[in-house]
Amino acid sequence: MKKPRSKLGQVFLRDKNILDKIVRYAGVKDGEWIVEIGPGRGALTEFLLKRGANVIAFEIDPALTKELKRNFGLLIGDRFFLFEEDFLKVNLGDKLKEIGAPDHLKVVSNIPYYITTPILTKFIKERLFFGEIYLTIQKEVARRLVAKPGTGEYGSLTLYLMMFFDVEVLFDIPRTCFRPVPKVDSSFVRLKVREEPPVQVEDYTFLEQLIRHAFGGRRKKLKTVLKNNFGKLPFEKIETDSGISLERRGETLSLEEFEKLARSVKRYLR
Repeated sequence: MKKPRSKLGQVFLRDKNILDKIVRYAGVKDGEWIVEIGPGRGALTEFLLKRGANVIAFEIDPALTKELKRNFGLLIGDRFFLFEEDFLKVNLGDKLKEIGAPDHLKVVSNIPYYITTPILTKFIKERLFFGEIYLTIQKEVARRLVAKPGTGEYGSLTLYLMMFFDVEVLFDIPRTCFRPVPKVDSSFVRLKVREEPPVQVEDYTFLEQLIRHAFGGRRKKLKTVLKNNFGKLPFEKIETDSGISLERRGETLSLEEFEKLARSVKRYLR
C-alpha cells in the first residue's frame, strides 16, 4: 500500500459511514456523470461506482493511478475514466469529447486542501460544465465560503463564489475520519451554479479588482483604498452616487454594495 506523500497534501478519507453519507447527500444516481479530483486510493470512487455513476477521475500521483487501475481495472473505459493529469491544467471540454461524456456534470470530490482556492477558481471559470459541486474541504475554508459581512471569515473568496454559486455547508467531518489524521477538521459543502447572479454586475473584471483592493487593504477605510489604488477621485460624489460611506471598511460591504461602489468609481475614472 502506498504511503501518503505530504507534499501533495495527501490524507485519505477512510470512514465508510462518512463516504456513504457523502454520496447520499450528493444525490448520486445510476448513470450520472461525476468528476472526482484527487481520488487517491479510490475509497470515494468505490462508493460512486457502486451507485452506478460514471466517474471521470483526475489523479496526479502515478503510484496512485496504478493502484486505481488495479482496483477498478474492469471498469476503466466503461464507467471509470482515469486521467493521470493535473486537474488545474486540464482542458475539460477536450476530455469530455475524448470519452464521449456530456458537457454538464456533477462534481463529488475530497479535494487536496492545499489547492482548494485554485480549484474553486477553475470551477468559477468553467462553471458552464457543472450543475452542482460537492466538495470535502477544510472546515475553516468552508466557513469562509458562507461568511457574512463584518465577520472575520468574510473575504474576497466569499464574494467571488457568491457571484456564481449558492453555497451551503452540509455537514462537518472530524479529522479522525482521515488517515493520516490531519491537524484540521473538514466540512462537506455544496456549490450550486446560479442561473442568475444575485446582483446585476456591470463589469465583472473591475468589480473583482475593487474587491481585491478592498481586502488587500483589510482594516483600511474605503477612501484610503480608493486613493491608494485609483488616485484622486471626487469622493463626495462617489458617496452620494453609491450611497456608501467611504469611511467604512471593505469587509463590511455586501456584494450588492460592492457593485454599487464599483459602478460609481468606474464612472469617475473615465
